[in-house]
Amino acid sequence: MKTILLLLFCLPAFAQTGFKADGDDIVWQKKFDSQNANIVAMLDRQPGLKVGGFMDNMYKGMGVEVQNTCDGGTGLMKNPLKFSFIVLTDPYGYVVKIRNLKILEKYGPMQATTRANSAEKYFMDGTKLKTEGIAQQNMECLDAFLTDMFTPLPEAAENNALTSNK
Repeated sequence: MKTILLLLFCLPAFAQTGFKADGDDIVWQKKFDSQNANIVAMLDRQPGLKVGGFMDNMYKGMGVEVQNTCDGGTGLMKNPLKFSFIVLTDPYGYVVKIRNLKILEKYGPMQATTRANSAEKYFMDGTKLKTEGIAQQNMECLDAFLTDMFTPLPEAAENNALTSNK
């Protein structure tokens, strides 16, 4: 019994993010509860998101040079991102799934060269997510940014202003 308790208290506690390993790839996925969310408006408010198609409650698209604005993380998190996404909708909410996540880093004299480095390079060891401090800190930062980016817009309140007719 003492051994089990010791193991439980010695295991590091990790913050839960939307990231998971899918073979050799990293995937971010999150479910949003929102009745009849306006997905088109949510996607349109982000200039870097480009919808490539819509079919049967599924939006497919790309994130192109999306500027990461998360607070926290290392300098790596200040770089723009590139990714593909799918949004699956139903009347009670939607699920966003991001694949092919790339971090666009500048190199060379005057940072004239941009290289799209896969997120797997920074967040995975083979087929497992990294769990050490810096990788976990950056994943938490990126998770917060992606969650905010795909959060539904607040519903407009009905116009309940009182008026007087003269």
